[in-house]
Amino acid sequence: MKRPNWIGSLIAIGGVALAAAVGAAALPDNPYQRWQLIENTLYANATWSYERMHFDPAPIDVAIIGSSRAQLGLSAPAVTARLAALGHPLHVANLAVVEDGRNIEWAIADELFRTKHPQVIVLAVEETVHLWGHPGFKYVAPAAAIAAPRALVLHNAKEDVPYLPYRQLMLAGAAFAPGWFGLHPRFDPVRFAAKPDDYTVTRVLADGKRIDMDREVPAPDLRAEREAFAATRSPSHIPEWIGRVTDADDHVYVDAIARLAAAHGTRIIFLFLPEFKGMTTIADRAFYAARGTIIDASDLATDPRLFQSFAHLNHHGAVIASDRVAVAVAMTLTPRSAPVTPVTN
Repeated sequence: MKRPNWIGSLIAIGGVALAAAVGAAALPDNPYQRWQLIENTLYANATWSYERMHFDPAPIDVAIIGSSRAQLGLSAPAVTARLAALGHPLHVANLAVVEDGRNIEWAIADELFRTKHPQVIVLAVEETVHLWGHPGFKYVAPAAAIAAPRALVLHNAKEDVPYLPYRQLMLAGAAFAPGWFGLHPRFDPVRFAAKPDDYTVTRVLADGKRIDMDREVPAPDLRAEREAFAATRSPSHIPEWIGRVTDADDHVYVDAIARLAAAHGTRIIFLFLPEFKGMTTIADRAFYAARGTIIDASDLATDPRLFQSFAHLNHHGAVIASDRVAVAVAMTLTPRSAPVTPVTN
């Protein structure tokens, strides 16, 4: 009796599964539906950003890109108004999205240059670099950017690449029945107009929850909040020589954004918004300085009146930060102009 060739069978099954996964990953998709995949998550502003870039005819002369610190800490309308007062009538859009991860910031910048011609990108930096990618990258990034990441061994690749075939199958189905997947077949200007474009002001969400951006938190409460958050963090146990390769999201994608900007004649301003009583030094400052201008707002870290949480400015703080950004943009576009005095706290 012939014994079954289990090894050969397993190899054959694995080959078929791999071929099916590759085939699924190669399925075409509707980019707008792809960017809708995170609309009902913490990262919903990324869907608004795609709509602003692709369906709103207004220019984007100044684009703000970063994490929630920039989303809550910078007001696009305030920057726009201040720039106009400085003689620069420009359109400003805050495209920042909650959580860290340079890869999704690159995906936003990549979409931005497909439809708009920004003169300046304001890219937020922090006291530590973004070691890993953003959880939302695998939902919105082009399939090629996931299947062939800019560095094959980046930390998030092990999660992003296996998700790709499932995502493409879902998007293929959504092309025929978008409602089954909770997606919309086309842009709705009414829905777009109802979405917030300034997160620095107090607002009431659809579920009735009130986000109080005018809130001031006593310094002891801010410190306690910061310490409680720090207690949830644990140091990496990855050997340093491995981490230099796997935890390189920041450098890999900041460089990619810088190349995009250089190819389009766009200038980059790196903005540091601190935590309350947090570190006031910018990690890898020389790396950023070689690629653009740095605005260091670390002096804001000592004033509790400017914070609504330990990591995020309130409306008062956002007014100050937005003014500084506007002044820096104006000086970047007209470097020989007379110095402009920013708003102080």
